[in-house]
Amino acid sequence: MIDAVAEAIRQFEKLAADPEVVAACPELPGVVLDRIMGRCLDRKGEEYKTTVKDYENIRHEYLQALVGHPIGRTLALLAVGTDGVKLMEAGRSPSTLVDTAAPSERAVRGRQVTYNCHHVIPKSVGVADGRAAINHPRNFVIANTTRRGRDQSQNPHHLWHSLLLHPQTHNAPKGEIPIYVVRPLFPFYPPISQGFKTAEALREHLKNLGAPPLPEVWEKRILAFSKAAGHRAYSVPKEFHEITRAFGELYTKKNKEEPDQAAARDALAQKVEKMSAEWLPGDAYINGRQLGPDHIPEHKLPVADSCLAAAPETPLPEKTKSNRKRTHHKIPAGPKVNAGTTAKV
Repeated sequence: MIDAVAEAIRQFEKLAADPEVVAACPELPGVVLDRIMGRCLDRKGEEYKTTVKDYENIRHEYLQALVGHPIGRTLALLAVGTDGVKLMEAGRSPSTLVDTAAPSERAVRGRQVTYNCHHVIPKSVGVADGRAAINHPRNFVIANTTRRGRDQSQNPHHLWHSLLLHPQTHNAPKGEIPIYVVRPLFPFYPPISQGFKTAEALREHLKNLGAPPLPEVWEKRILAFSKAAGHRAYSVPKEFHEITRAFGELYTKKNKEEPDQAAARDALAQKVEKMSAEWLPGDAYINGRQLGPDHIPEHKLPVADSCLAAAPETPLPEKTKSNRKRTHHKIPAGPKVNAGTTAKV
């Protein structure tokens, strides 16, 4: 798994040679669109169920390996802090407690922010090389995701799905179609929990965390993201809060069963049609209809060609795909990884 994570880190580094790509679109900083050819799966079908099952079998090893990788560990410290890293070392998803200010005589209250694994190519999409591409660390991002309450201002995962992914896969035609998936340029998103105006400030923060400086490619990328976010913790822009809430409501108790689930998905796809068209290229499908060759999106998110749908260089060890009994063990630190060469998006 360490080797598979190392391949994933190399893949991240190749995606944006120019750090300014990170800030190319301030509303959605640090992400690009990645065009793949895929087919939408039946969530009740065997292929989807098998993909989910296989992911559950490797999840804890992936989390351990990511913080066992030297760059992965440093990026984890920046994104989820020391407590989050400890949870990942135990094979658990990180979570953090924020807004804990309280008078000393009262119990500390805070807001728990949860992170989970986001599949860049969704589990509900099939590609030519199947689960080898879907359930590989190249396709994973640890993202701030589902949390309680209607305030989704810190939920970029819901934004990606509501604005760009759900409208493309809902009512999609049978067979392979072009699908633009959201490809973050970091293995953690948001990649930072506070802003850094200078490289010196970033290095000092890492030093205080007991972490070494990042390679230049990552340092520049972090600083570009901080600038795009106004040197503050990233928040989903207010104009997207309504649709991020609507996506979260797909999974509430009232919409859990059919036909309420189908009706909620239909309503969301219709609600975002116009907004989604402002972001997606002309060959994309929205709610079952292709935008067309004359369509020009109002917003220009960079488009990458990551080859994520191709078979990975480093296949996962066969043992991780079995239904063996889970064992939690410490993953040794991986070899030092150079920043490597990069290619333009």
